[in-house]
Amino acid sequence: MPKPHFENKQTWIKHDRERDRDRRVTFKPNRFGGQKNHNRDWSNAIREHLQDEDVDMGVSSGSGRNFINKKYNKGKKGRKGSPIPNSRRKLLEGPTNWYKVSIPHGDKYEKSFLLKTLLEKVTPLPFWPIAWQVYGTTSTFYVDDYKIAEKLLNLDRQIQLPNGFRLIIRVHPGSPNVDMNSATKEKMKLVMAKRYSAGNKALDLTKFHADPELQDYFCALFKPIVFLTVVEIIAENIPELEALNLFDNKISVLSFLKKSMKKIPNLKILHMGNNKLREMAQLDSLQGLPIIDLVLNGNPLCDKFKDQASYISEVRKRFPKCMKLDGIDLPPPISFDIAEEHQLPDPQQTFLCNAEGSSIIRQFLEQYFLIYDTENRQPLLQAYHENATFSMTMGYPYGYGKDKNVAWLNWYATDNRNIMRVQDPERRNKLLKQGHLAVVSFLQQMPLTRHDIHGFTVDLTIFTPQMLCLTVSGMFKELKSGHKIPPMRFFIRTLIIVPAGSGFCIANEVLHVTNATPDQAKEAFKTPVTVEPAPTTSVNISVPAVQATPAVPVPDDVTKQEMIQQMSTHSGMNLEWSLKCLEETQWDFQRASMVFQQLQSQGVIPPEAFVK
Repeated sequence: MPKPHFENKQTWIKHDRERDRDRRVTFKPNRFGGQKNHNRDWSNAIREHLQDEDVDMGVSSGSGRNFINKKYNKGKKGRKGSPIPNSRRKLLEGPTNWYKVSIPHGDKYEKSFLLKTLLEKVTPLPFWPIAWQVYGTTSTFYVDDYKIAEKLLNLDRQIQLPNGFRLIIRVHPGSPNVDMNSATKEKMKLVMAKRYSAGNKALDLTKFHADPELQDYFCALFKPIVFLTVVEIIAENIPELEALNLFDNKISVLSFLKKSMKKIPNLKILHMGNNKLREMAQLDSLQGLPIIDLVLNGNPLCDKFKDQASYISEVRKRFPKCMKLDGIDLPPPISFDIAEEHQLPDPQQTFLCNAEGSSIIRQFLEQYFLIYDTENRQPLLQAYHENATFSMTMGYPYGYGKDKNVAWLNWYATDNRNIMRVQDPERRNKLLKQGHLAVVSFLQQMPLTRHDIHGFTVDLTIFTPQMLCLTVSGMFKELKSGHKIPPMRFFIRTLIIVPAGSGFCIANEVLHVTNATPDQAKEAFKTPVTVEPAPTTSVNISVPAVQATPAVPVPDDVTKQEMIQQMSTHSGMNLEWSLKCLEETQWDFQRASMVFQQLQSQGVIPPEAFVK
């Protein structure tokens, strides 16, 4: 054989390259003068090229055929009907593990024939085709397992049909949209009835979508609309349900159940093993259910805990009554919820540890707030011990912070003695009012108020001859605040009261002020202050037998006139009867106010006392 002439060949290649360099690409003009641009020619050319190269456009998703290069196969002999190699195919694993299977030209074959053929090829893997449909010439269905989906993809063009063609199978991740119509709901109801055990009040929805009676429907519980429909059916037909098995339903999200699970208030046993729950927080939507038996094993969230103790702790944060977890009995938790439940007593507006303190507390509070709701609070000097201490705190109610629609508590913020905020010991000591003069001086500076005495809540927790401890809370309006509508505030006062002379005085007080919530404001000042009908005969106002406060020195004439005016303003009586009331009580404003309240409640004050 003669040797090739490399020199001549290189010369030929060089000449060929120079010739290509001089070439120009032009488009042949059509008879109208424009460039020829037939879309049909381009599309046909692309289609012919793809057919020649045997390329499937869906290869990126792992569902198409492989690239078969005819040049590679040229000259190779092959048996007609031999399998086409498919080594380059790879199915991507989807997030829900649901896969859509498409069979082009599947409409030419009976459904039973195709299913039987596929079942023979995938055995022993479990094969449950879901939601079989025919769209045009393509038959589709869904499977819920990666292994079976991959096996079906590998069968692409591997099954020869009776007519000589090979079965084309496309597979890619996906699940259909659910149209929850009345027919689907009724079918679900029938299947749930079959799976319900009335004796145990238990419903078994294990792998619900794979039920033979639901194969023509897509009823996967990981779809929120399907799960919510199940809850609705339970609430309508079996509200007494106590046990629910949701094993192997590929559920990954439960947040949409936050409101719906209230429809199953008796659920005690919940099995959710072999699902796709990744975070323990997904169970927050189920809080409030009396769960005592819970199964979560098989979910990804179980792998996030380093030890069993932390796993149990997180579960019991949400279900404090849980006594069995993943089939294992748990030790009893330290919780009051596990003890036998008892009926709690009805709430009371007032709690008195000793009934004998009722009259003393009532008289004391009536006198105190009658004076407090005036512009002159100096008479409260007699209500505080010489060495009394007073502390005030403030804060906005949770969820109703400082915004333009809320009356701010700026006045109270200046002297706020919240020890969680005030860290400086010197400032803490400065904000503590010590001595009755300092206390009353501070009270005098506080905003003018009007309290809803009839709405007070009073708790007397300690009652001994040496000391009384009570807490009083209620509502008041802040007057002359500059607002068109007086701000409504809520207060709590804790008082330590000790005997002093013939009466009682405050030794220690803690006051907390906050804004009233909308619900509290609606209930405030609903009891109107009215004057009951009184007899027409004139009576004298007398001093009650029990004196609640010690005697006070007789004031000068100027002070007497001020006291008469204050008594008239707050009692509604004219100046003459206000003077008479004060004289009968030796000018003790507190006693006079108490006497007025008692006689008014008895209806013995004549009508002329209120004529001005």
